[in-house]
Amino acid sequence: MSHHEKLIAAFEAYKAENEKFQEKGIKASAARARKALQEIAGSCKERRKEITAQKEALEAKPKGEGMSQDAARHAHIRR
Repeated sequence: MSHHEKLIAAFEAYKAENEKFQEKGIKASAARARKALQEIAGSCKERRKEITAQKEALEAKPKGEGMSQDAARHAHIRR
């Protein structure tokens, strides 16, 4: 299962458990909702890394053809 799919599944679990806790007052659902939120946080971090890697692969240039936008931005900041 990809991190994107894990993120969607964890959000659906959170939504269901949060609804049980908020509307019915089921205390065990609060713990399950919090667990789902923790899984969402982890999946978000991993998905961000995947997206960055994919973006960098698209922007990949042969060496010597200039700086990436990030490198140029940092060089500008350092001046």
